[in-house]
Amino acid sequence: MREADRRVVVGICLLIVAITSAVFFQIRSHDFVNLDDYDGILENPHFLAGFSLDSVWRAFAEPYQHNWIPLNWLSLHLDYVLYGREAGGYLLTNLALHILSSLLLFGFLLRTTSAVGCSGFAALVFAVHPLHVESVAWVSERKDVLSGLFFMLTLWAYARHAEGPARWRGLAPVALFLALGLLSKPMLVTLPFVLLLLDLWPLGRMADASDERIVDPERLRFLLVEKLPLLAIVLAVSAITYAVQAATGAVASLDRLPLADRLANALQSYVVYLSQTLVPRGLAVFYPYPASPDWAAAGAAALLLVGATAVAAFRVRAQPYLVVGWLWFVGMLVPVIGIVQVGLQAHADRYMYLPQIGLSIAIAWGAIDAVGSSRVARTGLAAVAALVVACFGILAWQQAHHWRDTLALYQRALAVTEGNFLAHRALADALLDAQRIADARVHYAKAAELRPGWSEAELGMADTLAAQGRLGEALPIYERWMQASPDSARPVGSLGLALLRQGRFEEAHAHLEAGLRLDPHASELHAGLGIALAGLGRHEESIAAYREALRLEPGQPTASNNLAWALATSSDASLRDPAEAVRVAEAAIRSAPNDPPLLDTLAAAYAAAGRLGDASKTAERAAWEAEQRGATGLAAQIRHRAELYRAGRPYVEAR
Repeated sequence: MREADRRVVVGICLLIVAITSAVFFQIRSHDFVNLDDYDGILENPHFLAGFSLDSVWRAFAEPYQHNWIPLNWLSLHLDYVLYGREAGGYLLTNLALHILSSLLLFGFLLRTTSAVGCSGFAALVFAVHPLHVESVAWVSERKDVLSGLFFMLTLWAYARHAEGPARWRGLAPVALFLALGLLSKPMLVTLPFVLLLLDLWPLGRMADASDERIVDPERLRFLLVEKLPLLAIVLAVSAITYAVQAATGAVASLDRLPLADRLANALQSYVVYLSQTLVPRGLAVFYPYPASPDWAAAGAAALLLVGATAVAAFRVRAQPYLVVGWLWFVGMLVPVIGIVQVGLQAHADRYMYLPQIGLSIAIAWGAIDAVGSSRVARTGLAAVAALVVACFGILAWQQAHHWRDTLALYQRALAVTEGNFLAHRALADALLDAQRIADARVHYAKAAELRPGWSEAELGMADTLAAQGRLGEALPIYERWMQASPDSARPVGSLGLALLRQGRFEEAHAHLEAGLRLDPHASELHAGLGIALAGLGRHEESIAAYREALRLEPGQPTASNNLAWALATSSDASLRDPAEAVRVAEAAIRSAPNDPPLLDTLAAAYAAAGRLGDASKTAERAAWEAEQRGATGLAAQIRHRAELYRAGRPYVEAR
């Protein structure tokens, strides 16, 4: 390589790192989102148990969240050890993996084609395309960037194998990286097919350069046999994945979603992915499945796909990269195009993380061929390519901003999609958590209207009614779903929490116990059980329930506040533990530094520990914060306790 070319290569590598970091570095301050992040990470029982050899075994032996992706779970588990409940660390790991994959893609294309400009363009598009934001800015999509890294390493290993003598042992690194990628995300089942495409171009293994034939049958036969060990790995992982997803109910049945409907949606999805690649606007976290097939659109999509395939095949001798890039795109999407439907989405941005590379290859090399060898034309093309990358980078930065938290994510989804029942329900959940009960009810109602008979929407409606004190209206909804779903903890547990708000501790206790028998890992139910037990005067059991809630979900707000309060102010001296009360209260206040009840609890803990000066200052701050929120009654109670602290006395609950 000439010195000038070497400088260009280094410059492109630096540009990939710089522009990708600029686009995505904002995610370091983002939060987890209520879409798999809570269940998959914050409340994952495997993570809460700590990292050990046993946790490694469980990652392989116990599928979680409908998937068998043990390497992905181990990766996230290690981040849980490092970063705990701070999303920024996980997201920076995602970003690092994505940047490394982008560099490896550039290196692979450059190594196999020697085309610096085309390779750089394809790698930069991969690095900053808005469709890839979901894979980087969503913690739970670690599986995309992790499998993407092993995908690139597989390509590198295969290129090295192709450059040497045809020996089986040369496939060992290829098989290893393929297996690691499949253990991260099973979408890599099409990777052997991609390798076969690369044999055509750019590796040129299907025929000698002097051979007039595009494909030598003997060579093709050898290349197919060569892929058999890789295919065996793919079939094994596919069988396990399908068995897990079918057993957990993630695979839609043909009764619920007929094959004809799936085919129509699959054809239209290919066109959607093409259009979003060229003009990435209106991107959302969830695209609802159409209520009925649009057969005219599906027919037009089929004609487009057949026509594009025919053109690529016709040009295979002169422009082999067209058929390679096009079939890379079409083939890699097959596992997620919806023929085997997993989930409720019609299509998803994350599915284009690796398939889009094929389109970038076809466009980059096709554009160079189109302009010919004219220096002026190539300079103009380079300027256009730079403008395209810059536009993609700006749009990706904007899209990443929508992933900053749950509210922003689903508000964006509702702004750019129609009939999005899941976005309405998820936004309602977030609004209910923020105590915006009336707003939450509006979105639950809309979700129920769009998807009649959906338990999540109806139970959410019941939760808002209960939060407004309208338990009489909420109760029939809970009871109906308790009868319809007797094995679900959601309705019975939610009813228990609703009864708790009304001070009906005996009834709440019974329902919370029933909910925990169905789902012993529900930290919110353990925290509620603690409140019910305290209301019944069973304080030692109450403290144990709070501790269990915090074991399952460290930092759980209700359990943290109530445990610290009990340990600081219990009338039973044998239950008081001021030092632990301070530790728990200080940990809780870090997540909500201006919360009046938490500040009040922290003040009581300081007083119990003999830190009366700190207690007085913290209580005054708690009273001021309460007054700012209009909670004058709470402010008066806190000021009364502050007088005790100034008098040198801790606050102890009356018997």
